[in-house]
Amino acid sequence: MKSDKQRLLTILLLVLTSTLPLSTVYGASVLKITMDELLTGSEFIFEGRVLSVESKQTGPKRIHTFVTCEIKEIIKGEYPEQTITLRFLGGAVGNLTMAVSDIQIPRDGERGVYFVESLERNQVHPLYGWSQGHFTVTADDTGIERIMTSKNQPVTRISFDADSVQPSNETRRVKAFSRGVATGVTVEQNREETKGLPLNEFKQALRKRLNETNP
Repeated sequence: MKSDKQRLLTILLLVLTSTLPLSTVYGASVLKITMDELLTGSEFIFEGRVLSVESKQTGPKRIHTFVTCEIKEIIKGEYPEQTITLRFLGGAVGNLTMAVSDIQIPRDGERGVYFVESLERNQVHPLYGWSQGHFTVTADDTGIERIMTSKNQPVTRISFDADSVQPSNETRRVKAFSRGVATGVTVEQNREETKGLPLNEFKQALRKRLNETNP
C-alpha cells in the first residue's frame, strides 16, 4: 500500500500538473523516517551504477525522467534483470521544464545504494522517503569506497530503532519534515576532513538488521 504521505503528495502534484502550465516548479514536503522504516518500507534495495538519464514528455503538462541503473548487488528483494529503470516526476525536454522541489534525480554515471519503495507502482519519486532512500558511493584517495548522502555528505554512522531511546507513543505520532536524511543516519557537513562509512560496512549493517527483523 502507498503510504499516506506519498498518496497526499501524489494527489497534490497531479492537481498542480493538471491546472498549471509547464515550465513550473512545484513544492513538496516529505516526512522524516527512521532507518528501520527505510528498510521495511522498501521492496527492493540494491547497489548500482547509473547507466543513463533521459527525460521524456509523458503528457500534455507532464515530464518524467527515466534513470536506468546497472544492478551490481541486491541487498533486499528480487529482480530478474541486470538493469532497472526508475521513473521520477520532473525533468527538462527542449525548452520545457517541470521541477519538483526536494526531488533529486541520480546523475549519469553515479554509483549508489537505492531503496526502491515499489517495483510495480508508478510514483512521484520511486525511492522510499525520497532522498532519504538515496545514498551515493565515492572512492577516497586510497581507493576505499565510502557511503554518502544524495548530496555527497559523508555518512559516518547508521543506527536503528533498537540502538536508540524509544519515544513514547504520543511522541511517535508527531513527525517532522525530512531534510534529506533518515533518523539514524549521522552526517558530517565537512567533507574535506571527514570520510564516510565504508560501503561494505554499510551493506553489512543493512543485512544484519534485515536478518534481525526477518529471522
